[in-house]
Amino acid sequence: METYAEPFAASGRYAAFGELPHAGARLLREYGTDGTTVRRFGNDSIIVSDRDARFTLGARDFGALSFRSSTVLRWEWRPGSTAFLVWQQNRSGSSSPGQLVRPNRLWDAIGAKGDNIVALKVAWWLPMR
Repeated sequence: METYAEPFAASGRYAAFGELPHAGARLLREYGTDGTTVRRFGNDSIIVSDRDARFTLGARDFGALSFRSSTVLRWEWRPGSTAFLVWQQNRSGSSSPGQLVRPNRLWDAIGAKGDNIVALKVAWWLPMR
């Protein structure tokens, strides 16, 4: 029997939004400076205001959980005749956006909802004389 498991947890929070002041510029004009203000509106959007305009940016903060695994059971009952039983899992979910990922979040990935796939393959050796 062989097993492969890949738990994964990631989280990110974006900050220091800005724009290039003109084409070819190398320095970013950061929102919140030069007369602009930045305000978070819940977890969904960010409102940027300056003296001429006001616009909304979508918050891109994220929290992702994933667990993928494969287990293969191999049985050879005679030379050349083999059966394989395969169980695969693909689980995913979300976690608190922008929060520090701790090792216990990997256990949350294992318990997330997902797909279970079971397959059976049989190879039978036929002697040809």
